[in-house]
Amino acid sequence: MVPRFAKALPDPVREAVEGLFARRRARRGRVLFYPDDEATEVYYLQDGWVRLFALTDRDEELTLAVVGPGELFGEAALLPESRYGVFAEVMNPGSLFVASGEALLRLGAQHPEVYALVVRLLTERLWRVQARMKELRYKEVRPRLVRMLLALMREGERGLEVALSHQDLAHLIGSTRETVTKILGELALQEILELGYRKVIVHDPEALAGYAE
Repeated sequence: MVPRFAKALPDPVREAVEGLFARRRARRGRVLFYPDDEATEVYYLQDGWVRLFALTDRDEELTLAVVGPGELFGEAALLPESRYGVFAEVMNPGSLFVASGEALLRLGAQHPEVYALVVRLLTERLWRVQARMKELRYKEVRPRLVRMLLALMREGERGLEVALSHQDLAHLIGSTRETVTKILGELALQEILELGYRKVIVHDPEALAGYAE
């Protein structure tokens, strides 16, 4: 199976990329790398969510970014003798592709279109981080949470579902679990949604969208 981003490449290059990236399943709670780990591998997230975070002087977790489907991370492996500098924790089950940073650089030297694709993926992630920081600065918590729910809901066994815990949602929108739980509880009392185990079931997406702004 080839990483989704490589499908736009010409056949010979796509085959080379497919041979470079190994697919792995990512279970919830798994730490893919630690700050002091030598950066040797680059990661491409096919689906699921991965949180990049650091520890403060008080050993409190500080979420720096949340990586979503279609994003590249672990780019420190593209620099010589580097360390990752952050923790990377899987937020919910998914699949990812892993490649040697050194091997990816060699392939890019042979095929410039690979370099261009990597730069584009990293630039798109930078734009998303900047957009998230802007939203954190100017948007209140409720509309941030509602917009995230609307973006993530998928058809499930009981209708439209968001398969993330309250803590996961808090990480995604840069808030706290307590605040997210309070807002979700208020929306549940209005029967707009229902709270399940590590999931939110959306009963009335139109009414939910009314809280997006």
